[in-house]
Amino acid sequence: MLRADVREFGSATQVSAALNALLQKGLLERLDRGVYAKPGAVAQVGKQALLVTALSRTQQVRGRSVKHARQRRLATTADKVRDLAHRQGVVFSLTYADRWAVAVTKLAGDVVASDATDDLLVALTRAGKLTPADMVKLVIDHHRDRKLV
Repeated sequence: MLRADVREFGSATQVSAALNALLQKGLLERLDRGVYAKPGAVAQVGKQALLVTALSRTQQVRGRSVKHARQRRLATTADKVRDLAHRQGVVFSLTYADRWAVAVTKLAGDVVASDATDDLLVALTRAGKLTPADMVKLVIDHHRDRKLV
C-alpha cells in the first residue's frame, strides 16, 4: 500500500496518525517512506519484491496528470473557503479602507492581485470565524495552488 492510496481519507496529520496506529498494532509494516505492507505479505513475498512492486505503482501514480492533481488541490482550497463562508453566512464587502489600500498599492507601483477566495478569507477573518494564523495558512495554500496550475 502506498501512502498516496489513502491520502484522501483525511488530512496529512490524520493519515499519519492512522498509519502509525496500524504500525503500532502490528497490522502494517513500513517498508520505505510512504510504502506499507501487511506483515504476512512481507513474510510470504519478501520486502524487496514488495518494494519493486511499490516503485512501479509509485511511477504510475506520479504519471497521472500533474495539472489535474494541481487543479483538484486548487478547487479543494477554494471550495473549503467558499463552503466555510457559506456555512457561516459571511460575504465580502469592500470597505473604504480596502479601496484606500488598493489605491495606495497601485500608486506605489505594485500589482493588486486578490481574487474571490482571498476576499472571502479577509471577510471570514474580519467576522472572527478564522484566526489570523489560519487565514495566512489558507492564503498561502491557495496562492501556492494558483501558482502551480
